[in-house]
Amino acid sequence: MLTNVRNLRPTRRGLTVFTVALLAFLLGAGAGARSLNAVVVPALVGLGAGAVQLLRADPPTVERSTPEAGFPGESRTVTLSVDADVPCTVTESLADGVDADTTEAAVGHGGIFEYHIELRRRGEHDLGPATCRVTDSLGLFRTDVETAGTTTALVYPDVYGLEDDTLGSLVSRVLGDDRSSFDRLREYGPGDTMRDIHWRASAKRTDEEFVVAEYESRSEATQLEVVGESALGSADAMAESVASLVSHLHDIGVTVAVTVPDGSTVAHPGDIVSVLRLLARTDDGWVDPERRRNADVYVLGRGGSATVTFANREVDFEGLSGGNRSREVLA
Repeated sequence: MLTNVRNLRPTRRGLTVFTVALLAFLLGAGAGARSLNAVVVPALVGLGAGAVQLLRADPPTVERSTPEAGFPGESRTVTLSVDADVPCTVTESLADGVDADTTEAAVGHGGIFEYHIELRRRGEHDLGPATCRVTDSLGLFRTDVETAGTTTALVYPDVYGLEDDTLGSLVSRVLGDDRSSFDRLREYGPGDTMRDIHWRASAKRTDEEFVVAEYESRSEATQLEVVGESALGSADAMAESVASLVSHLHDIGVTVAVTVPDGSTVAHPGDIVSVLRLLARTDDGWVDPERRRNADVYVLGRGGSATVTFANREVDFEGLSGGNRSREVLA
């Protein structure tokens, strides 16, 4: 059963029908039963039928698609599939981290409704639940029903491009002193390792073949430890800094282990999505002190900005990036 009598509300049409029936009854009371039957009885039958239809209808159901995660400023399409026994107008509720062109549509007795969202702010933002305003087939009564079920829109932190020599001394220590001396790009072949693939250059090739970054000398790479922490209200700055650093190291073939207040993960070259998903969800807070002490790179968010400490240097992240956003991180 969809609702009870107390939740029913007459529509404007329903009020009009009731008013006409009442006036007809008052004006025609002296004219006999035939005059009353011509107007009052059909109106009462319609009102009764509309109320019974809503009282007996099953609640509408709504299923929605989960949009692909993305960066602030990108757009996504969400599809709602609505099933209803009676005419329904569906209104979707959204969290503050996303905007939409429209979230309301009339879907009749059910159907498909699509709306477009713009990802605004880093985080995991709820889509739904939806509210269905249902009416009887004559449009005389209505009631609002909140449906079950939600999904989320995941928004990654912004990623900023860094200068090639930003972490030069640190990368040289891990990959070897001559590793940073780039020689040439060539096609991927037998004996090459995944860390030698130049992912950004490979993504731009139309033949979908990998190319390898070749350096003057090689050494066995180990992973770098990046730790991010944040004082209250500065998680966004910390997450953006960590994401940018990991993206930079990812592009030059370094494996990075990331630890932030909400967990840890390892990003191998060519696989940065796990880090972006972790950084999308992380909040303010602190990590185990031992992990902080052992970090190769330490990021601290504080006062709405972030500092980066590595190789006995502490610098403002803004000075490393120059404020230039990068959208090629997943290319």
